[in-house]
Amino acid sequence: MIEAGYDVMVIGGGGAGMSAAIAASEAGATVCLLEASDRLGGATALAGGLLFVGGSDQQRERGIKDDADSMFNDVMAVNPDAPAAAIRRLCDEAADSLRWLKAIGVNYSADRLTSPNNRTTPRAHEPEGFGLALAEKLDHELHRHPVDIAMKSRVERLATDESGRVIGADINGELIRAKAVVIATGGIGGNTELVNRLLPKTKQISDWVWHTGWPGNQGDGVLMGEAAGAKIGGEDSALLLTSPGFFREFEVIGPEWLPMVNKAGERFVAEDSAYWEIAEALEKQDGARGWAIFDATLLTERAKPHPRVLEALQVGAIKLSWITSVLEEHVAKGSVKKADSLAELAKIVGIGPKLEATIARYNDLAISKTDSDFKKLSSNLWPLTTPPYYAAEIRPVILVVTGAGLCIDEKARVLNPKGQPIPGLYAAGETTGNIFGRNYVGSGYAITNCITYGRIAGREAAAL
Repeated sequence: MIEAGYDVMVIGGGGAGMSAAIAASEAGATVCLLEASDRLGGATALAGGLLFVGGSDQQRERGIKDDADSMFNDVMAVNPDAPAAAIRRLCDEAADSLRWLKAIGVNYSADRLTSPNNRTTPRAHEPEGFGLALAEKLDHELHRHPVDIAMKSRVERLATDESGRVIGADINGELIRAKAVVIATGGIGGNTELVNRLLPKTKQISDWVWHTGWPGNQGDGVLMGEAAGAKIGGEDSALLLTSPGFFREFEVIGPEWLPMVNKAGERFVAEDSAYWEIAEALEKQDGARGWAIFDATLLTERAKPHPRVLEALQVGAIKLSWITSVLEEHVAKGSVKKADSLAELAKIVGIGPKLEATIARYNDLAISKTDSDFKKLSSNLWPLTTPPYYAAEIRPVILVVTGAGLCIDEKARVLNPKGQPIPGLYAAGETTGNIFGRNYVGSGYAITNCITYGRIAGREAAAL
């Protein structure tokens, strides 16, 4: 039941919103949580649930030397324009967020700690049960606290007083008052107009782009925050994962067993790089287009699921795609192109004349088991020598983390264009627009932001 007034109002019931509501309640505030859909969890329940953390207990258990300082330095090196104070607090409190999640029942065991590109410090902490388990444990913990929860309650607008201070929100034409409001409504992926406005890089591939987040992510929080005077940041910082546009069930990990080329017919990345590294490299190519090239031997002997996707397959989080049967199905449909020679394949798909030389070079590297061009691991190098040859076009099209949104400071306070906090207004999670940066940092960074800044926002709002 929603009462007349609260200390803290949380708008949005995903990972950030639930974390904020729990933290505010534990700080002694009276709290309500408003969710537009008929269930809690939001995009967090659809995600992998990984946390990007430096200095964790799991790292120490594995003998991995890392800490918040190293994490901060690495994040700022990738995104030097990010707000240093806000990133500093995120890094300082990330390990505690992980401990808290484990304390409420999410199993982040040390043996599930990975480095997705096998090159950088292992910071990706993967939970058993993925994001769905994370959302369920947060939901359970939330219901242990005296938080008033209202489902199917889409907020129409924030309410402000004469000074511009946020004093609550309008729901179904009724003003619900609160001393502080936390916006945690997720990203903008379900709002085409906002995507076109804040993520202009999607326009060159607009006919292929599709959003995998929670369909309720309509950008409500961004719009209502903007109407209250908030600064919008993070334009074009969205994470777009690679996929063939004709098949929306391709998993985003792999295929690492083949070469990829751009429109000129040249390789442009180590194909066993992390998913975000491949996507960002592909964005920089002509037309943001590339092709996965393979031959008959790779199709029949190497097209197998990546080991990291098998558990996700069992829980129904994904469907397999880069496997022999699925690829052969799309060869038959003509969506994967086939030719008896590389020269013919290049003509069919419109790749430049360098394709033959590129594959010849790749074959030499594969035979020597040393990729001196892009440092691909030797275990993933296989020559292409058996016709026919195949090409599947790939683009960065899966809109995952949308990035653009409300700018906040290290206290999760929403800022106006002058960099000043809007009194009474806080934000956390994918609704924020200056925590991600132009380049994605690593697996779990988005969830770390949701949980950590959700808790920060809840505590700071309660303190107000």
